[in-house]
Amino acid sequence: MEQLNSYVSKLMSGLKPFLGSLLALINYILFPDTAFQTALYAVVGAMILDIITKWYAISKQNDGFKNSIKSRKIYSKTLWEGTKIKIISYLVISILAGLSYRVIMFKSASIFLATVIYSIMFLREAQSIIENLIDAGSDLEWLLIFVKKKQEQILEQEMNKIEINKNEGDYNDKV
Repeated sequence: MEQLNSYVSKLMSGLKPFLGSLLALINYILFPDTAFQTALYAVVGAMILDIITKWYAISKQNDGFKNSIKSRKIYSKTLWEGTKIKIISYLVISILAGLSYRVIMFKSASIFLATVIYSIMFLREAQSIIENLIDAGSDLEWLLIFVKKKQEQILEQEMNKIEINKNEGDYNDKV
């Protein structure tokens, strides 16, 4: 037993620099500014709430959690597949947002881009949570309409800014 403890302690002492380097790399890529960290935490929190409210809605529709499991409406493999796709998608988008800070010359433009990205992801999660609560029986249709309109407004504003910048670039190229 003592040999096992010795082996595990040696393994952990060799693993600490690797884990430290890995965490430093993740922090460097994902969180170049504190605004990125706060925004990603909000999105992850909303994602967790989305999963919980999904389970709640399925449980309400099937007369309880036990019945949902027995009828295989809550099936870990199915729920995990959707969650896995969402986690990978959000991780890739977060990496791109973090790397934009390192690539884009104007740091404020990168922070603005990341804010828009995280805002849209958060609003999408909020929309999904509200839909789950509606499926569970809540009267929140008015809030769902509000969230959808807000998401459309943000997208429209950003598309207008992109179009204006594109047109100004075309004009500058001609001059």
